[in-house]
Amino acid sequence: MIKKLITVTALVLFPCVQSFAQELPRADVSTEAFVSLCQDSTDAMAQTFCFGFGEGVYQGNLVTRDPKLAPVICVPPKGVGDTREQVLAEFLKWARANPQYNKEYAATAVMRYLPIRFPCKG
Repeated sequence: MIKKLITVTALVLFPCVQSFAQELPRADVSTEAFVSLCQDSTDAMAQTFCFGFGEGVYQGNLVTRDPKLAPVICVPPKGVGDTREQVLAEFLKWARANPQYNKEYAATAVMRYLPIRFPCKG
């Protein structure tokens, strides 16, 4: 019964997921394209993608950075500091003020920004 329920649910949701995936930028999206997508705070799908992208870049850094080196990004614990909406708005402002990074991968720009926004003290 469970297997049948999972199959039916997957068949129902697949068209939704497929249409959502078709609207997202390519994996090698530029900073300029990322900023363009993320600037509309009323577009829930775009915002969800932008939050997830930023979080993915940050977490990717956490798992790949050399643990022997001091961290350069120190994000405060959840519930302390700005909301993700505020951080995204600040990133967009920073990116617009730094158009020299427009053609770089968006992930590279995020990694340029995070140590500025969340520097480690000490």
